[in-house]
Formats: sequence, C-alpha cells, structure tokens
Amino acid sequence: AEDNMSEREEDFGFKSKIWLYGTNSPEKLSEYFNAYEGFEVDVVYDEKEHRFMVGRGEEKTTLDDMFAAQPDLSGKFFWLDIKNIDFNNKTEILKELIALAGRNIIHKSHLVVVSPNSEYLDEFAASGFLTGFEFPSLLRVKRDGIRKVLETAVEKYRNSTVDFVCGDVRYFNFMDFYFPDAPKMYQNTGREAKNINPYILKRPDTFVVLNQEPDVKKIR
Repeated sequence: AEDNMSEREEDFGFKSKIWLYGTNSPEKLSEYFNAYEGFEVDVVYDEKEHRFMVGRGEEKTTLDDMFAAQPDLSGKFFWLDIKNIDFNNKTEILKELIALAGRNIIHKSHLVVVSPNSEYLDEFAASGFLTGFEFPSLLRVKRDGIRKVLETAVEKYRNSTVDFVCGDVRYFNFMDFYFPDAPKMYQNTGREAKNINPYILKRPDTFVVLNQEPDVKKIR
C-alpha cells in the first residue's frame, strides 16, 4: 500500500487539546461538561441488545443514556474507545453508530472511533467518523520483541485510512520515532496525570491529550 502517513487530514476542528479521560458515567460528563471540549468514553458493543454499553462491560449505562443527559452536544467531541470491534461485527457497529449519532444530533465528525484493529475502521472513516489506531501496549512484551510489535503497528497504520495514532504518553518516544508524521492523541494516565508535559502538548502533531479528574461517583 502507498505510504500515506504524511497525507492525513490535519484540520479536525478541535479548539482545545486537553480532553477528559474516563468519562464513563452521565454524572461525570455532567460534572465536567462545561470544563472540557472533548471526552473519552470506554464502550463495549452489545451484539445481543444492539446497543453501546459504557465502561468495560460491567455497567448498565448506554451511550444513548450519556448523550441524553445533555440537552446540547454541539461543539463537543467524544473519543470512543470501542473495545470489541472485529471483522464479524464491524458493519453492524457502524450501522448502529450512524443511527446513534442521528438520534442524539451529534455530527459524525465529532465522534472519534478508536480501536487497535485499524483494518476494520476504514468503513467508519468513509462514513464521516474520525478514527484512531490504538498504539499497542508494550507492558508484557519482552525487550527483544518490541521492535517487531512496533513495525507491525506501523504497517497496520500505513494500510489504513485512520486519522490518528492514539497511545499512552509513556510511549511518546516510540510513537514519535515510528510515527513521525502521524497526527497523535495521547492518554495522560500516569501517576501525576494532571501534570501534562508541555513539550508534548505544544507539539504540532499532538491534537489531544487526555487528562484525569476524580470520579464524581467516588467522591460523593
């Protein structure tokens, strides 16, 4: 495939680079709705019920519940970390996501569909959604296997039409070296999550850095 790493769209309409990480409840979205332009939400698609469940499968809240809690979603963006997109369900998920965007009056270009399976995201991009390739976790990869994992990741990105490479800030050096021209979105989920590295934040290839705030369910 032709190397298109430097040909991605670079005007996504974001006014702020700092979005909220782990917005997995209507309460947290409401708490910080006016403080942030963008929000990251963990999502699992329920194939039996044909709906998007918020969280990692243990919650009963749907993405419709989240969006319905706000009267006006215009000007807001959502990083949707969909955990279970695969070859068999990608078409159904796309169909349901288009319907969800219509029900909640949110433009498709304000939803960023993120998955490690970038090969299944081309249809989402063609339908008007923003898309992101999730950078692989290296926590359990042996040192002599890291290069192979990253070269495979680069090949997957090059063979897709995704807009972003998305990964934890701990992998900044790897992402910068292996994806030098790719638009990037970072998860700032380290021990001092509020202290965002200003060098990373100011870089022109950094479009989003997820910040952490306390879970309002736990502090009330």
